[in-house]
Amino acid sequence: MNYIGGPLFLLRWKGGACPCLEKPEDKGARLGLELLSGLPLKWYRTGRDAKSIGGMVSNWFGGSSSKTQATELDAVEAIIEWADTDKGPELQIKPQQQSNPGGGLKRQPAGYIKTINLSQIDKVSISQNDTSSSFIILQSEKKESSSITDLATLSVQKGDVEQTKEAFTQLVEWDGRRRAAIPDEEREIDEETGLKQRAQKAAHFAKREIEMQKSRREREKRKASLVKETGGLKYTALAMANRIDNGA
Repeated sequence: MNYIGGPLFLLRWKGGACPCLEKPEDKGARLGLELLSGLPLKWYRTGRDAKSIGGMVSNWFGGSSSKTQATELDAVEAIIEWADTDKGPELQIKPQQQSNPGGGLKRQPAGYIKTINLSQIDKVSISQNDTSSSFIILQSEKKESSSITDLATLSVQKGDVEQTKEAFTQLVEWDGRRRAAIPDEEREIDEETGLKQRAQKAAHFAKREIEMQKSRREREKRKASLVKETGGLKYTALAMANRIDNGA
């Protein structure tokens, strides 16, 4: 879902509709966003969809990776888009259906979208195989252990790979500056907004159901009391009970 007034929306709007409001350091991110919106590429999957291409890269360079690791790799033609979400800017990799499924690129289930929060990306790297094909690898890094995880591996169909890498890098750095400028308290609220809203909604309906049940019990109790008080006056009691049901 795109949010009007979200970070990506404002990045586009300030540079396009009102350049006077654009910060000089944000221009590169806006141009990067324009370049990376609707960009056709190949997305490389292994296993469940986003395991590291490291095994294949290792094989290319004479590493000890197993044959199984390399043959699990699967390239899918895709385009990339961007969206503002309740968790912040999001990269969306959208696989395209193949007209020739026997042509070496496998299909992805219809409607599937690989999503990566921009805040997850810490590094953008380029790797090459022995045929000089270049791959862009989006990575996250755990600073405590210095371990690196590959989030997605892409190869550009059109355009310059260095330019594409720079566009990703500009967006990652822009998002880092944007998040750093948010006070810690507000950042925690932003990150938990979706969960809080769902919890508040569930609590609202639970409270409403409890109130309705309580109201029904009270009406039944008043009906029973009226019947008892009127003794044999059955129709009078029923008429008074109906008035209770109608809110009189």
